Amino acid sequence: MLPHRDLPRLPLEVHLAELRKRLLVTISVLFFLWCLLFVLFPHLTPFLLWPYRRAMGQGKIPLVFTTLPEGIMAALKATFFLALILTLPLAIYQGWSYISPGLYPQEKRVGKRLLILSFFLMLFGLALGYFVWLPVLLHFFLSFGYAHFEANLRVQNYLAFLGKTLLVSALVAEIPLGVALLVKVKVLSRGLFSRKKWYFLGGIYLLALFLVPGDFLSQILLFLSFYVLLELGFVLAKIF
Repeated sequence: MLPHRDLPRLPLEVHLAELRKRLLVTISVLFFLWCLLFVLFPHLTPFLLWPYRRAMGQGKIPLVFTTLPEGIMAALKATFFLALILTLPLAIYQGWSYISPGLYPQEKRVGKRLLILSFFLMLFGLALGYFVWLPVLLHFFLSFGYAHFEANLRVQNYLAFLGKTLLVSALVAEIPLGVALLVKVKVLSRGLFSRKKWYFLGGIYLLALFLVPGDFLSQILLFLSFYVLLELGFVLAKIF
């Protein structure tokens, strides 16, 4: 077998064809899961409504729809976000499979460990978003809102909020993995972070501001989560 540095270079067209094939596989699985989850939507409803009911406690504010197709649109949006979340491990695996042939054996071993870790980080992020972030955010918004105004909540808005929160939670949980990779390839270091700490913190808050504009509590929760996960990334870099 030829050494890594002596492997023949493949034409750009071959790389693009391989990338296109992997993208098509990922998109096809995403579409299949979306259709499947939409069919199963009536059975998923208790799972989707649990954070809302937990946040409400004894209070009851029914979720309503105001136009005829809104119920269907709400189901489509919610199941799309769920399908996107379920497709994330496949997307990460496809990305790894695309770049792994060009890596050294040691890099492949580290990459495989990080790939497995990314799956567990995603599960952790989903659990954190579903059991912690969603109830806290919903309780804050609902307790503040119906104390002053009469609530008439649309089911489409709630399900879209739930789907986006879970998706952001899954993506945010991958921050330690990204930081560990940047440290490994010498792009980021603890010394650089310490010297430019306020720039990093400002960038983190701007990212939280972009993800949840107009929602100060969510911004603070995301900011703190980003920071903790960033520190965790430096710890993972030492382990791997």
